[in-house]
Amino acid sequence: MNKVIVSKFGSSALASAEKIKHTAEIIKLNPDRHYVVVAAPGQRFPDDIKITDLFYICYSKYEGRENFMETLTAIQERFEEIVQGLGIKFDVAAEIADIKKSLFFGKSRDNMASRGVCLMAKIMAAYLGWEFVDATKLFFFNNDGTLNHEQTAKMTSEILSKIPYAVIPGGYGIAGGTRIITAKSGGDGAGAVIAKSIKADMFEKWTEHRHIYVADPSIVENPAKIRNLTYPELIELTYMGINVVHEDVLLLLKNIGVSTNIRNIHYPDDEGTLISEKLPEGINRRVAACVSGRRNFKMLRIEKMKLNKTYGVGEKVFGAFAKRGISCEHYVSGIYHFAVVLKNPMFDIKRQEIINDITNAIKPDTITIEKDLSLIAVVGETMGTTKGIFAKIFDAIAAVDVKVRLIDQGADDLNIIIGVYDEDFEKTLRAVYEAVV
Repeated sequence: MNKVIVSKFGSSALASAEKIKHTAEIIKLNPDRHYVVVAAPGQRFPDDIKITDLFYICYSKYEGRENFMETLTAIQERFEEIVQGLGIKFDVAAEIADIKKSLFFGKSRDNMASRGVCLMAKIMAAYLGWEFVDATKLFFFNNDGTLNHEQTAKMTSEILSKIPYAVIPGGYGIAGGTRIITAKSGGDGAGAVIAKSIKADMFEKWTEHRHIYVADPSIVENPAKIRNLTYPELIELTYMGINVVHEDVLLLLKNIGVSTNIRNIHYPDDEGTLISEKLPEGINRRVAACVSGRRNFKMLRIEKMKLNKTYGVGEKVFGAFAKRGISCEHYVSGIYHFAVVLKNPMFDIKRQEIINDITNAIKPDTITIEKDLSLIAVVGETMGTTKGIFAKIFDAIAAVDVKVRLIDQGADDLNIIIGVYDEDFEKTLRAVYEAVV
């Protein structure tokens, strides 16, 4: 095989027979698509119930000693409708009968939830004429729910090297030899693990998104589309709310030579957004790859004269949060102040305990808390080498009469983070977009 692509399709692309046919057409457009990861069928219309949710409902009824057969029948009818629409021979009734038996043999909630995607993968494989490979043959988890990377890579590489084209259910695997568990990174994670294990050339994620945009289209009118991003750039943007690809996927594929392509199921000819280790030669940006942000942060600010001469300030402040399992998003400091930016809802519950610990450890002059803060990130590989970028950003913010509450430049020169009040979030984001993109 000259080139190998692993493609993942979500629940919206598999919601009905017509959508499955469309998805199959996309798969067949490129013979380099050798391995396809699927989800369970999603909503056909706004009030529809996803297949996975129906399985959860079914399990809850069984566990509560309620009649679950009505829900299981609804699941069977849904899959039979799909099979009939595809015009293939597939015994849905036998599959559902096996699922029903598994309940009486004490199978878990995770096992039940995985049956929808497993059944969808079998149907898609039958429709394409490809081989079905169960996730339990490829994905192995430790008892604590973490992926056993070594065993998974070994088995995935070994099994798929003998199968040129296969459909694989995403989102679950096996632990302890018999116990099925679901994975938090879902089908995205499954596709990325396969791509890494077999050293694929590309991982495709097919979504409802046509592109990743330079800014949120609901805030900035007609923002520019992003054709190319690097993994470090998208990891930063994922933190700032651009949730197109699960962060675990980006971390898995970073630094191993596998690119990720975000594609739209409705526009299969559109190249979408390509994520790679480095930007291709000839890519010309004004300054930033993307401007994004999040609202509803808080900032705890400590003031004390000669604070910079106090030993262990960071250790004592962060220790007060760590003691209560609360992470800090960012911090900024000066010779007499130290400020921590937070988003964890547990802070409101543990606030006084934290303040007491910091007061006893540092003896500050004051501790204040600011609420309703937004963080806006300007992200781009060329940020550190562009002269005058700060002037452009802060001239633009001043022009729309916004007060800046904090500034944080990443040590890798990949981003600049600006803190403003929530009420100024949207106009600040628009101003920064116009200045640097």
